[in-house]
Amino acid sequence: MEMIESDMIPDGPLTPPSRTKRRIFPADASVILVGCRGAGKRTLGFIAAKHLGRRLVTEDHSFEQSTGCSRAAFLQKFGRETFNQQMAIVLARMIKPNQTNCVIECGTGTLSPVIEEILKGYLETNPIIYIHRDKEDLYKLLKLPVMDAERLLITDQKHRDFSNLEYFNLYDPSGEGQVTEDIPLRSALTSSAKLVDAKQDFKNFLDHIFGHGLTRSWVSNPFSIKAIPPEYRIYTYVFNLRLSTLINMNVDLAKLEAPAEAVELIIDTWPNNVLDIIATQVASIRRKLDIPIIYNVEENPREERKRPIEERDAVDLELMLHGFRLGVEYLNLDLERSPQLVSHVLAMRGRTKIIGNYIAKGFGAPKWTDDVYIQRYLYAQRLGCNIVRFARFCAAARDDALRQAFVDRIRALPDPKPCLIAYDFSVFGVVLPFQDKIMNPVGHDSLEKSSREQMAGVSTTRGCLRDVFRKGGLQPLNFYTLGSNVYYSASPSMHRAAYEHYMMPHTFDARRCTTLEEVDRIRQEPGFGGASLTAPFKVAIMEHLDHLSTHAIAIGAVNTLLPLRGETDSIIDHANARNRAGVTSKFYGDNTDWSSIVTCLRRAISPRNSVQPSRTTGLVIGAGGMARAAIYALIKLGCRMIFIHNRTKSKAEEVARHFNTYALEQRLVRQNDGELICHVIESPSDPWPDSYQQPTMIVSCIPASGVDDNPPVDFRMPFQWLKSPTGGVVIELAYEPLITPLVVQVRKIREEGNTSWVIVDGLEVVGEMAMEAFELMTGRQAPRRLMRRVCNETWEKTCAPFQPQR
Repeated sequence: MEMIESDMIPDGPLTPPSRTKRRIFPADASVILVGCRGAGKRTLGFIAAKHLGRRLVTEDHSFEQSTGCSRAAFLQKFGRETFNQQMAIVLARMIKPNQTNCVIECGTGTLSPVIEEILKGYLETNPIIYIHRDKEDLYKLLKLPVMDAERLLITDQKHRDFSNLEYFNLYDPSGEGQVTEDIPLRSALTSSAKLVDAKQDFKNFLDHIFGHGLTRSWVSNPFSIKAIPPEYRIYTYVFNLRLSTLINMNVDLAKLEAPAEAVELIIDTWPNNVLDIIATQVASIRRKLDIPIIYNVEENPREERKRPIEERDAVDLELMLHGFRLGVEYLNLDLERSPQLVSHVLAMRGRTKIIGNYIAKGFGAPKWTDDVYIQRYLYAQRLGCNIVRFARFCAAARDDALRQAFVDRIRALPDPKPCLIAYDFSVFGVVLPFQDKIMNPVGHDSLEKSSREQMAGVSTTRGCLRDVFRKGGLQPLNFYTLGSNVYYSASPSMHRAAYEHYMMPHTFDARRCTTLEEVDRIRQEPGFGGASLTAPFKVAIMEHLDHLSTHAIAIGAVNTLLPLRGETDSIIDHANARNRAGVTSKFYGDNTDWSSIVTCLRRAISPRNSVQPSRTTGLVIGAGGMARAAIYALIKLGCRMIFIHNRTKSKAEEVARHFNTYALEQRLVRQNDGELICHVIESPSDPWPDSYQQPTMIVSCIPASGVDDNPPVDFRMPFQWLKSPTGGVVIELAYEPLITPLVVQVRKIREEGNTSWVIVDGLEVVGEMAMEAFELMTGRQAPRRLMRRVCNETWEKTCAPFQPQR
């Protein structure tokens, strides 16, 4: 890599030749979906329309409106040439009046120069997303001969010429009826809903396009790991993953769970069809790792041929722009690249953050005191980089004091300025993986180190964290489940397994408490890290907290207690003070019960029972803290007709009043029409109200002990409330015993032939709760597969032998 001389670095602000930051669209710009038939445009169109709250416009419907017949009939009647002309007319008429607040599905399987020009006219104003999928899946779906399918795919790739974004529609097996078989007594169907993962993937993609992702996460929960980018958190790591490794080693990404705070996908090889391969791998990383992607096109990869500079810049520019098309969160840009390439890349960045990268290689690498680093930093700042990353080759003993002096010089510069990453590396990788506190490169225990890799070395996230704790950068803390009846809690084993995954020396215990004074003594300890709260504290603790999440306020209950140890009142300061000990008098209360219930409902709701505000009815049994969370979950899913049954009618009425007031305040119902979102159903002998559909979402919130004025654990659901012709979802929150009378009832209904009812048992929900609590308490991504497995194993060992068999 050739060094840039200091006089080659422009002094003034850089203005790219074309309009800067293209791919940033107006908030109301219509989304246009293109791609061949079978790619999934219609399905993704419905997902996008619902997520964005927009109207879906389809070319099929527009064609029939315009011509009075279907496309197939028109083609047969008038021939190909007239058909292509009419398609262009329909497309132009369809897009022009619908340029805002719509999702437009274009059936551009038949391409013509006129159609291409029409779409190119909207490249600057609208997101035009090229949708494609695995060719083997397409063969099966379309049932085409191989030669016809290959021709279709070759034509399909032309969509890249008149689109500005790209989405690989990864196969999603959810909804194919997988049943939990690892424990015979378990009766939960793991997924009844279809395309659960695909929906979330595409919604995340849309949020990135419009810049909503961080905002949605922050508003939902400012302490969530997705609300604060990794460059603003401390002790964050980047998992280096090479395209050559993914191609040659057949890596199962799902087994690399929670490897770091971000993954750096390093493009270090150029196989045939490389753009499709990269699109597939980006989609797979998003689905299976669910962490931000840093996209790095390596200039001179090891073990690859040396390329002429013209070829290198042309190919690498195309690969970088491909990363922007795929909507990656970050792109690594070498500061020594040619000014023309840099200018072009910056002009097309969209909402992708740019990491200005400078590597000082060789035995003569300048020391940290050299002005070259300041010059490169200021150059990156003028370019508009969001982050600047320096890596310096260190052949002899490193000098941390010099590096720290450089960091202090950067910190003294006036704000705003890019985030700084600076570390030494040797032939073995990064010298000290915790030398810098953010986004240090790491590998993974399960992957053999690539001979091409020079940064990650043998470091892993868990190994780095172990050293940080050993050196006192972070401190061991004590976490708890607190409540009057926690002896059977599955949470401690799940949290301990997650701590072991990260080599964090924390503890987690279930502690029986019956008074707020006991809770207060525990939370005042210097080593208190946080607690999950159960009855009787979820409501009682609220007036004793300094800050509450919006969800806790809306629900009127708290299930997660966090100490606030930040030096300022900044959320980021408090978030970065997690995993640190010290006395504090400030505490934060949150509620994650509702989101765990939402997650389980979304996985289980079948397509024909999808939530429709004007029709869908929900039923909640109980009126305690969990019942409040269940009602809030149903509201968040869009349900506007919710019934509550509780043994003590007055408590049910109190909860109904709370949420009816909330619904009015949030304008979920019309104030002048006297609409209510919650209703009380008094007696199990009451018939289901005639004016409402039978419930398709039922959540039983009866604690195993039957305390707190809730119905006893042997409560039986009246059969007249279980007559939904399309079945539905029953969530049983109790898991000790796991086989409750309600579970037995629904099993019997299924055995009698109505298999459209899906059971979600309490163990599924408690697993989700533990994962969310772990992330809030530690600021680390939960190792979900591990925690689910430990949850099941713990229950099987401690509780399963004592369960009723029916």
